[in-house]
Amino acid sequence: MSNSTDETGGFGERLRRARENRSMNQTELAAKAKLQPSAIGHFEKDRRKPSFANIRSLAKALNVTSDYLLGRTIEMSGATTAFRGEENLTDGDREHIQMMIDLMNQKKAGK
Repeated sequence: MSNSTDETGGFGERLRRARENRSMNQTELAAKAKLQPSAIGHFEKDRRKPSFANIRSLAKALNVTSDYLLGRTIEMSGATTAFRGEENLTDGDREHIQMMIDLMNQKKAGK
């Protein structure tokens, strides 16, 4: 796992930046990623290295790719964007859209 410390920052810095960009505190991120709040603090301070499963959970909770958190891509925005303007949606908007997608899939499966 890369822990780059160039101008884009290492894992901890990128995690903190993504969390703050999403207007979340460490406790909120921990709940969304199903981790302990203290783990977020340790990761952000580079005192502990997360497992790949934790990286995946954090990336999903923050709506960024694991590549961004690992320093393999520079830009956070658009990392997981599927549609134009998606980066401007709130978490609630995304959940609503996912609900619509799930309903459409259920309808198709029922046919």
